[in-house]
Amino acid sequence: MPQQKLPQLTPIDSRIRIPQHYQRQPLISRLVSRYGVTVNITAAILTATDNHGWFDLQLQGNSEHICNGLLYLQNLGVDLMQLSIPGNVQHNLSFKPFPNPSKEFVPLPIQEQTQPYQGYSSQSYRLRLQICILKDYYQTPIISDLVSCYGVTVNIIGASLLANQENDGWFDLDIWGKPQQLFSSFNYLKTLNLPMWVDESSLHGHLI
Repeated sequence: MPQQKLPQLTPIDSRIRIPQHYQRQPLISRLVSRYGVTVNITAAILTATDNHGWFDLQLQGNSEHICNGLLYLQNLGVDLMQLSIPGNVQHNLSFKPFPNPSKEFVPLPIQEQTQPYQGYSSQSYRLRLQICILKDYYQTPIISDLVSCYGVTVNIIGASLLANQENDGWFDLDIWGKPQQLFSSFNYLKTLNLPMWVDESSLHGHLI
């Protein structure tokens, strides 16, 4: 009996621009949990004062799953500024270059307390932290691994990750899940030996 051929894994690079009203939604996390796509963020600019958040994503997975995930983003009104498939680059008509931040990213303290949106269940808890993405980790899908391996929901609430990979980057994260999921996620991040600052007010005794 011939062996069944697995679907081909097709890497796709995509540049997306997320409008401000969706910046508190875990859109990238959903690409992983709903569509089974491995997402590596290779560049990102997201601040509370910007009208749009920018992300360069490297998507890996079944071609159909990737297309469904990108269609989901488009249906929400997220702009797909650029798609790059091996041997072919496509831009949409509203293409704009990736922004060059004029000032250095501001680390913790993280912004004011926010309430979970209604998609989170009453049994979910939040771990809020800031993590430094060392330039040697730019090719590691850290956010994707958190979602796929530990079942948490990760919302990126701030980001500064330059595409040139010459400097370290930062993510401000809200991680939602059950206490054991948060504990496992936290331990995973510690094993990476990346500089990390935790908002202790978000722990509420669940990790200690």
